[in-house]
Amino acid sequence: MDRRARRVDPGIALLPLRLFLGATFVYAGIQKLSDPGFLRPGAPTYIGTQLTSFASGSPGGFILRTFAIPHPTVAGVGVAILEIAIGLCAFLGLMTRYAAAAGLALNLLLFLTSSWHTSPYFLGPDIVFVFAWLPFVLAGAGGQPALDHAMERGSPQHGRGTRGRPDRAEKVPAESWALTRRGLLVEAGLATLGIAGIAALAKGSYRGPSLSTANSTTGGGSGSPRSGDGAGGASSRQRGRGTETSLPSDAVRIGPSNGVPKGQAAVYRDPSTGQPDIAVRGSDGDLTAFSAVCTHAGCTVGYEGGEIVCPCHGGVYSATTGQVISGPPPSPLARRKVVESKGSIYAIPS
Repeated sequence: MDRRARRVDPGIALLPLRLFLGATFVYAGIQKLSDPGFLRPGAPTYIGTQLTSFASGSPGGFILRTFAIPHPTVAGVGVAILEIAIGLCAFLGLMTRYAAAAGLALNLLLFLTSSWHTSPYFLGPDIVFVFAWLPFVLAGAGGQPALDHAMERGSPQHGRGTRGRPDRAEKVPAESWALTRRGLLVEAGLATLGIAGIAALAKGSYRGPSLSTANSTTGGGSGSPRSGDGAGGASSRQRGRGTETSLPSDAVRIGPSNGVPKGQAAVYRDPSTGQPDIAVRGSDGDLTAFSAVCTHAGCTVGYEGGEIVCPCHGGVYSATTGQVISGPPPSPLARRKVVESKGSIYAIPS
């Protein structure tokens, strides 16, 4: 057999990649909407906390601060639905170039925010997805099974191209072609909303730990407490100095002791840097604290199943030592100092 006859068409060679990208984006959207903590302030996977972490120190942070962080629920749901729509269109080969362009833009934004601090850069998935989308932006679904080609065969342009070849001509009026094109887009839109709705209904109620328990007592918003500003912070510091001489003068009250029961945790703002820290109470009642900034890509970690977990890329840390257990983080979480006195928890600036 001639070797040239066994060559795979470049378009067919790219088909597995297109199907992978489509299925992955659909799954990503479903995973967000079916996560009970995704829209719940204080949950480890809360979208508002993730957006704040993504925006911190990244070149694309201004976009998130301008459009997403002020409206985290709208941004989270919108991105999830957009991911499902992009994934469906890519998987079916419908409006492939436009779907690929949208996917590339979304992954580029994530690279400039979520993955920006990943080192070395190739450990971050978003830059890989950017270049994976690029061939489909340039060539669409050429040479592959796709709904785009079905619309082309029904178009008036295709009919004119087959004149003189009655056996290949497909006489479809322009109105029918337009309706077919419009119908496919409407059906894809309805399928997107249907998948999103089923995912949202399947998520159930949130029953995990609330990471904002200690935050609410300091006057801060959910996921971003104020630990030393304003009247609330001043009174906390005065109470620490006036009632407990053993407390350092710069100790900052972050909440009541009973706000962090055994086996739970709370995120608070570091009084020195303003970055998120996490206080964890073990089953023995001991309280430990670490930086809540993941050493991989700068996301805010949470507490799940007795471990400290990064919601962005799956890094897992020990809740007692801060050491890396699994995942991409290159180094352990930095330790922070907290003390308890007269029923309150205080953070000691590092």
